[in-house]
Amino acid sequence: MEQMKDVIAYHARRLFDKHGFHGAALRDICKRSGCKLPTLYYYYESKEILYDRLVGEAFEELVPRLWTALPKDVSPREYAALMVLQKKNLTEEERLIYRLAIRTWLGFEDCGQCRARLMAWEQATYEKSWRRYHDLVGSKKWAQYISRGITLLIQRIVLLDEEISDEDVREEIDMIFDVATHSNHINDKGD
Repeated sequence: MEQMKDVIAYHARRLFDKHGFHGAALRDICKRSGCKLPTLYYYYESKEILYDRLVGEAFEELVPRLWTALPKDVSPREYAALMVLQKKNLTEEERLIYRLAIRTWLGFEDCGQCRARLMAWEQATYEKSWRRYHDLVGSKKWAQYISRGITLLIQRIVLLDEEISDEDVREEIDMIFDVATHSNHINDKGD
């Protein structure tokens, strides 16, 4: 029976990706999965719960797993570059989860439960990033600038399927860190 749950998840993610939260009909998910509506409701009580589990919960599990695969004994700049480069090599399923999560987080998918989950997760995650980068640049605002710059690069790769060379990723990461570091030092001098 758990195999059917996996089949439903597989087809539901693809239909959500293609048609969005409101455009993906439960009957189409059932048809593609080869099951009846009561079977889908056995695993997921509603469409919103289905979406939240397949996107919100899955994203919260995916990201820490990806982070653990990154080396810890590198500079924050190198870690950021490796984190972005990692997104170029996501599996199809990981990319779907990541793309749906970004779209939901940005408000493009009207699933309130999942968006609230992602917003809370993002706030907690950014707070950790800001503290890590604050030590490097000495300013919360510039630490936020670094985190947002990294997020934008990831969005370009995952959401827009933009082909960015490894060299360009590293160059953009260097620019983000250089601007934050340099600008914060200028502000410290009162210029």
